[in-house]
Amino acid sequence: MQNIIILKYFTLRNQKGIAVLAWSEEFSIKNQHLDEQHKAFMQLLIETKKFVKSASPNKAQELESRMNAVIESAKEHFNDEEKYMQHIGYPFLNQHKTRHRELVSNLSMLLMDLEDIEHTAREFYECLHNWLIAHILTEDKQIESYRNRLHDVKEIPYSLEQKTKILAETEDIAHQPWHKYICLCLLKEFKVCDALHKIMQEEGTFVRCKVCKQPLVYRDSNLDDEDNFEALAKKYFKQF
Repeated sequence: MQNIIILKYFTLRNQKGIAVLAWSEEFSIKNQHLDEQHKAFMQLLIETKKFVKSASPNKAQELESRMNAVIESAKEHFNDEEKYMQHIGYPFLNQHKTRHRELVSNLSMLLMDLEDIEHTAREFYECLHNWLIAHILTEDKQIESYRNRLHDVKEIPYSLEQKTKILAETEDIAHQPWHKYICLCLLKEFKVCDALHKIMQEEGTFVRCKVCKQPLVYRDSNLDDEDNFEALAKKYFKQF
């Protein structure tokens, strides 16, 4: 089959070989101030990963200073973000506020446990990493989805490529099965990792093709023969 798009698991790497998830406009929530804060936190995550692996003689003091700075920056960011959500009438504001308080609480608790510096440094990095993936790239992105009303139709607000990169941060997708999906483009086929396949099938969500703008639909091999063409067409090209 020609023009087949095969998506492979990959991560971006900086010059020292440290895996990073680079900023993309797909992460934007269409608020320049909040986007700039999110970019800064992504850069902070990269710097924290380097710091965890460092052997600085003043690591304890540096860690405490970094954690205090992050807590203050997080509080400022959360305040700005909550004002923005209130301004646009975001319906999940209270749940979002709860997640913000939980993160500040978790960071504050880590700050009280500096006896094992290496352990606390790793926990600090994991806390930031989980926040980036679970909150900024997932929950915060729903703010933009709400403004665009994508949330109502269960559309994933990322391209297939970007959503795959995000899942690769927490899932070993390289060793998972891959599933075939198609869109309305002629002879185009996509490979979707098992983690995303399960999300789309179990939750009824979907991603769109960047070319034809139509939802990607699971290619059910049971409907591939010509005798089942009518059933195949109804399944593949139903209205979303």
